[in-house]
Amino acid sequence: MPWPESDRVQRRGRRGKARSGPAGLRWERAPDIRRRLARIARAVGFRHVNAQRLFAVRTYGSRANALARIWGLSGIFQRALGLPAAYVVEVLHPAFDRLSRAEQDRVLIHELLHIPTTFSGSLRPEQSRNFRTHHTVSRLYRLYLANRRRA
Repeated sequence: MPWPESDRVQRRGRRGKARSGPAGLRWERAPDIRRRLARIARAVGFRHVNAQRLFAVRTYGSRANALARIWGLSGIFQRALGLPAAYVVEVLHPAFDRLSRAEQDRVLIHELLHIPTTFSGSLRPEQSRNFRTHHTVSRLYRLYLANRRRA
């Protein structure tokens, strides 16, 4: 299914510079990121992550102060639409693409950490007791590298 193209809308910012507004956002599927997510999940032992229900998109034109985000299909939408749980990892261009491959992998590991072991469509918050971001990401990245080399 093709992604709808949006018209670029130029608006003037505070200083008179043109900037793209909400209509300037564009998403496209990112099969390269999806493959990397599946590979990382497998290598670090995230057995609860169903790679078939994990999707990736690359966003152009976002002004968000983020490198990547994860979106879950909440329970109410699952019920209403008759769909199983699913997650979408969104990487923001150009911020994510400017990172080194190692830093990109760390960001993807961080996003995978938001998926609960129930794979229910909900998201684990950053501030939960068992979500020590920096230490956990570093440990899982080392595990990913070790398991990637063995394969």
